[in-house]
Amino acid sequence: MTPIYQSYQQIQQFTADAAHELRTPLAAIRATIESSLMLPTLTEKESRETFHTLKRQNQRLSSLVADLLMLCRMERQLTTNHCLSRKPVIINDLIADIAEEFAALAYREEICLIAQIQVTQPLKVMGEEEQLYRLVTNLVINAIQHTLKGGKVTLVLRQENHQVLIEVIDTGIGIPEDEQKLIFDRFYRVNKARSRDRGGSGLGLAIASAIALTHQGTIKVKSDFKKGSIFTVSLPILTSKE
Repeated sequence: MTPIYQSYQQIQQFTADAAHELRTPLAAIRATIESSLMLPTLTEKESRETFHTLKRQNQRLSSLVADLLMLCRMERQLTTNHCLSRKPVIINDLIADIAEEFAALAYREEICLIAQIQVTQPLKVMGEEEQLYRLVTNLVINAIQHTLKGGKVTLVLRQENHQVLIEVIDTGIGIPEDEQKLIFDRFYRVNKARSRDRGGSGLGLAIASAIALTHQGTIKVKSDFKKGSIFTVSLPILTSKE
């Protein structure tokens, strides 16, 4: 009965957390509408500003719901051992694409983003490319968001024995030691004000962890507070026999 009770507790906690997170954007939308209705008339400029505000709040709400659904899907795969629609994925190409795609975001934040592919041969893993892309991009976005201007984020690909290692190294604000075991929990934020200001839901690292697990991998963090963090993803290499 213990696993069933623990599962029930997790469902209860997830429902409570989700309700709490959904309440904030819904309350903001309601407040925007009510404040507009209290005005006797609205100019075209005021109407446009109201619609832009509602659009922004709706986008945040939609993003949160999408993340919740994806996390539920990941956890269902873990509990039911449901197989993904998998195929060989070349991680070298994935890392190069992500570094190129997020260069503009890093530049806008005045952060240097570089990729170091420390292997000469293609490294393949069996998995779902879209999910692996989401795994790495969540870590890269997290690193950029928590690195101050003038800092650096390094995306490293290397091999260790029969494992593909993907490292996201930043020179950011770091994570206090007592919080490092909590950062993969749903809705957890190390810097709550900074995360909310950027529209973060606190689900990015939870999703990354779930994706790693569904690919028989692991994700770990090593961090020095106010100095930076290293997130390391380990995935089994696809051998020629598989």
